[in-house]
Amino acid sequence: MKKDNGGKQSTSKPFKMAVCIVDDPDKIRLLADFTRAEILQLLCEHPMTAAQLSDELDLTRAAVDYHLNLLIKAQLIYLERVEPEEHGILQKFYSPLAAFFIVDYGCIPKGAKRYFLQTQIIHLRGIFTASQLHHHFSSVSPETLEKLAVVMLKQLEKAGRKHTKEGPAKNAETLKVKIYAEALENLMKQDEWHALFKESKELRL
Repeated sequence: MKKDNGGKQSTSKPFKMAVCIVDDPDKIRLLADFTRAEILQLLCEHPMTAAQLSDELDLTRAAVDYHLNLLIKAQLIYLERVEPEEHGILQKFYSPLAAFFIVDYGCIPKGAKRYFLQTQIIHLRGIFTASQLHHHFSSVSPETLEKLAVVMLKQLEKAGRKHTKEGPAKNAETLKVKIYAEALENLMKQDEWHALFKESKELRL
């Protein structure tokens, strides 16, 4: 047991990992939510209180507390420290268990799949938009984007597993970019998709 700044005892904190592969369908359902995704993103930047999250997200304190309680019960976030305010009121600061949560595609419940596919489609759209601006990339159909999103989710899990035994990440965004780059590189090596990305290079020449 460790003591916080207020002199009171607090329970031991779970280990903060660089990457956590989520394979529990119930936890995956919790992650398939925009508000909770925003909370995790903010907590990756630095520990925050419920009041701070409420101000940042423009949500009621009750709404933030609801989401925090769900994330705590699922062991996706933890109470990092408790600090007393001027009037003796204790402030609870929360942090995520990992800098990057990656879902196991094979464990995603049917009702949550659209959320994760759409998230990857948005990322891929950004990649192809950049390619089109700089390399005159040809059009990509919605069907192709959705297939790529499935492959990308699988490649993210594969790339992310290499980092699961690492300690706390110094910079969550740098880690995410690194893993996305590894996943994209692996995706581009696959015969089915190699031709698509090769086309981008040929059009540039």
